[in-house]
Amino acid sequence: VTAHQLRHTAASLMIASGAHVKTIQRQLGHKSATMTLDNYGHLFDDDLDGVADRMGAGLRAAAGRCAQNVPNRPDLRVVGA
Repeated sequence: VTAHQLRHTAASLMIASGAHVKTIQRQLGHKSATMTLDNYGHLFDDDLDGVADRMGAGLRAAAGRCAQNVPNRPDLRVVGA
């Protein structure tokens, strides 16, 4: 096992644990997050469905709060909220 392999393993474990790319960048001593993503971007989940679900939930929650603040305006309610 080489030092380079240990470094890659450490980066992989940080990514798998959900560490933010800026945290990984600082830990590895990369000049920019772009450099980190260029080297390790393939290890990050392509979680577009999860992002869409979380954004939809946030929008529905915000619409619900808006509808509560303006109860006589059903036109402000989001379908599915």
